[in-house]
Amino acid sequence: MAPPGDRPQTEPAPAHAMTVSAEHRGRDVVLTATGELDISTLPKLRGLIRLALVDQPRLLVLDLSELRFISSSGLGLLAGTHREAAPAELRVVAGTEVRRVMAFTDLLEFLNVYSTMEEALTDAG
Repeated sequence: MAPPGDRPQTEPAPAHAMTVSAEHRGRDVVLTATGELDISTLPKLRGLIRLALVDQPRLLVLDLSELRFISSSGLGLLAGTHREAAPAELRVVAGTEVRRVMAFTDLLEFLNVYSTMEEALTDAG
């Protein structure tokens, strides 16, 4: 076993981490966020949303099915994106935890929320 001074040093993963990715499918854009969406990670997703909207997609899908947590600032981002996305149609894929938080707000009343990516992509609207 190597002495403590000879061991490689690794930094712990941040407590609030989120990864985001984008995928273009013709005129549709799918943005996927995993981890935690809160005030510290929100700028990363907001920037990707704004970049995606520059291309004027027909459909913008936010895949939040792998989020472990969404804060009130994240919910605000969803509401704002709903307004900013027009004329693109916004669809959200959300897991149980995110849906549970959304149930306490009016977001479920005006957002198109789906349980799976397949449903979000195949819904005729």
